[in-house]
Amino acid sequence: MQTQTTQKRTNVDIDTRRAVFVIARARKPEAVAEVNHETFIRNALKDRMGWPRREQAPESIKVAAKQMAATLVARDAEIKKAKEAQAAQLAASEQVVCDQLRELVDA
Repeated sequence: MQTQTTQKRTNVDIDTRRAVFVIARARKPEAVAEVNHETFIRNALKDRMGWPRREQAPESIKVAAKQMAATLVARDAEIKKAKEAQAAQLAASEQVVCDQLRELVDA
């Protein structure tokens, strides 16, 4: 349940950043594909700070969303690179095993 404030706030405090960042970090890749990190974070910050989504966000919310999204995009890129390296290593290991089996069968 999200708390709604009755008054629009313009300064993004650290507690709001943390709460939104935890929610954004827990999103599944399918959800990230539908709505990018920056848009999701900006909307979540607007919700928590009392700004309707149809209104343009103040500059402080835009800057905070951009900074937080940059961290998540970098993390996603690192995860993707690590998974690709792991898959390449697994393929190379399987190829070595196949080559060794072929040598045993041919001998």
